[in-house]
Amino acid sequence: MITTSVHDDIHAFATAVRAHLDDLPADDVDDLLDGLEADLSDQAAEAGDDFTLPDATTYAAELRSAAGLPERTDTGATKRAPLSERLARMREATSAQIRRNPAAAWTLDLLASFAPIWWILRAVVLYLFIAPFFWSGYGWRSGSFAYLIGATQLPGLVLMAALLLVSVQWGRGHWAPNRILRGIRTAVTVVTLVLTPFTLIALTSSLQSMLWDSSVGASAAANFTPGLSVDGQRVRNIFAFDAEGNAIPTVQLFDQDGNPLTTVGRDHGSDPFDAYFYGGGGPVPVAFTAPGAADAWNIYPLREIPSEMLTWNATDDLANAKPTNFPFLRVQPVPTEVAPAPTPTAGTDAAPATPEPTPTTPTP
Repeated sequence: MITTSVHDDIHAFATAVRAHLDDLPADDVDDLLDGLEADLSDQAAEAGDDFTLPDATTYAAELRSAAGLPERTDTGATKRAPLSERLARMREATSAQIRRNPAAAWTLDLLASFAPIWWILRAVVLYLFIAPFFWSGYGWRSGSFAYLIGATQLPGLVLMAALLLVSVQWGRGHWAPNRILRGIRTAVTVVTLVLTPFTLIALTSSLQSMLWDSSVGASAAANFTPGLSVDGQRVRNIFAFDAEGNAIPTVQLFDQDGNPLTTVGRDHGSDPFDAYFYGGGGPVPVAFTAPGAADAWNIYPLREIPSEMLTWNATDDLANAKPTNFPFLRVQPVPTEVAPAPTPTAGTDAAPATPEPTPTTPTP
């Protein structure tokens, strides 16, 4: 395995060789040094501790001779080095100055050990920047975490794997053999550095939104009251009165879509009694039953099992179900001036005459 120091030495050697060739055209220098760092890295990996770098001056002269190029001229010695080489030399000089201090050298080595983490982070930031151009559905800031989850699917997995491979190879000094690719690598790295803080903020915000939504959903589910309720309190039974204020002993109720209006809800199951109240001190409502007909929960008032007659045996409990007493024998009649008009019967143009309501006596 190539250590960080060996990798830096190889890069410094290549920079020195390039400096000895700076009197040649840039294209010729790129051709001569194409793949130099990669080849030396492979040699270092094979040789291990026995690997040593040649003299940069001698190596540059051998490259000239092998390529049939003239020896270095005096004008080349005074030629101004390219900006990239001057920056590289400045970086190397700064690093050497810092490493004179043991604590600073330890810090640099520690930071260098985090390089693989940066390679992965660079790929993730690039993925989150590129993914919205291919897959819509989320805003870049609000959906960043969702895009990371999308990386587990085939298209996102392929893109993420490709970016990880390129980023890691660039970090190892590979796949950038010429000046153009090295320029692209530098530009991508700079863009990634600029986007990293915004990406981390977006990821944090997206994760907080997901956690908030899940907590709100869990809270709503915990506070959910099944069936029909009023102000959070479960409705156990319903009693109907006609326009004259008389109790209606049997009435069927439906909602606006024609579905049976029940106190137990649609997902009650097959229990013939209201399990919400069963075992809670009673009374327990029971569905309307008739021979050959399915149990009906929208025919009111429902029969109930008194609390003192619960036996914890479904068969015996149903046998103890009794008609429910109305809370009132009569209620205030509906004022005639606001009484609802008759509703036309389906299939006819006019409603038939409504007979006078006959008062009924509630079942005791």
